[in-house]
Amino acid sequence: MKSLLLVFIFTVASAFAQVPAPAWLGQIKLSGINGTPDQKLATINGKNFAIGEAYDLKLKGRTVRVQCLEIQEQSALVKIQDLPTPYALTLAGEIIPIGTAPTPVATAPAAVAEPPKPAPVALAPALIFSQPVFHPPAMVQPLSVSIGHFLMWVFLAFILGLALGAGAARFRFRKNLGEALLAATIDKHFSRPHLLLNNVTLATPEGTTQIDHVLVADTGIFVIETKHYTGWIFGDPRQSQWTQQIYRHKSRFQNPLHQNYGHIKTLQSLFDLPAEHFHSLVVFTGDAEFKTDLGPNVIRLGNLIPFLTADRPSLYDERKMTYIVGRIEMKRERRSLETDEYHINHVRSRLPGQAVKPNSRAAFSPPAANPFTSGSGDEKYQPKG
Repeated sequence: MKSLLLVFIFTVASAFAQVPAPAWLGQIKLSGINGTPDQKLATINGKNFAIGEAYDLKLKGRTVRVQCLEIQEQSALVKIQDLPTPYALTLAGEIIPIGTAPTPVATAPAAVAEPPKPAPVALAPALIFSQPVFHPPAMVQPLSVSIGHFLMWVFLAFILGLALGAGAARFRFRKNLGEALLAATIDKHFSRPHLLLNNVTLATPEGTTQIDHVLVADTGIFVIETKHYTGWIFGDPRQSQWTQQIYRHKSRFQNPLHQNYGHIKTLQSLFDLPAEHFHSLVVFTGDAEFKTDLGPNVIRLGNLIPFLTADRPSLYDERKMTYIVGRIEMKRERRSLETDEYHINHVRSRLPGQAVKPNSRAAFSPPAANPFTSGSGDEKYQPKG
């Protein structure tokens, strides 16, 4: 019975150690990377940190010790007082927990000593159920074991729910941030005739598929998948999965080119247009660094406008572009129309120096006459259905 209680205590303590980071953590901000290539400095809450240096930062209601462990081009790895894992601070304002802290450099000041962990023996007496003298031991032991197991599973389920909820919220914000950055770049710098649709959800034989962006320009239909990632990216256009590495932590994700192939097939099913009218594009909007050749259709956000303005023949006039967009609007799910546009515009309003423009997804309707069947020689390109 005592061994089971000790196992339960250890499980509960481990679960508490994985509770999401405290709210005050969001007050720690990386505002700049400066210095020289040999001596980089990270500006955190107004203080300049060299690698290995530690300072006390005054937050609202508390003072915490922060030590700089590593400085990258767009981020800094820090150890924060009393938190078990290091965190990567990015210039985009993100705070990302990292699995295991690297060993500090030799020049670092002495680390702040962590308070000693309480011995399990001290907690055990508080949780041991007292046994009344009038109960036979055979009846008390099964009851105690079942309660211990029940509490353990309830606690694990609760902690798992918190972790999944926090992870889903962070993923949704990062995704919307990347989409907002891309939409803002097109609005400000792409001057060719175009109409931009964001977060288009279309029905498929298997259910639905969600497309981050459909850019209908005079030179074709660009189907864009956005990835707001940091760290190193490894992959091959032919592989089914790619790898993201942030310091020592590696994770795998679906090849976005394969993902976008399904998006293009769904769009092509709405029209009788040649395959060369559709262009697949994957754009990484974070500070990710490509460590392998991912192919010509995978680019960073800074290369988006040169890709879109590359020399291509003009295919559509304004009437045809409006007709294509109107047909997509007719087929898209209402959820993508009402919910996802709100999310992307909400995130865009929080970008530094960004003013929210009128929704680029205006309410389009197909023209009264199909421009692809009006004696223009494009009869074979008319939309299906």
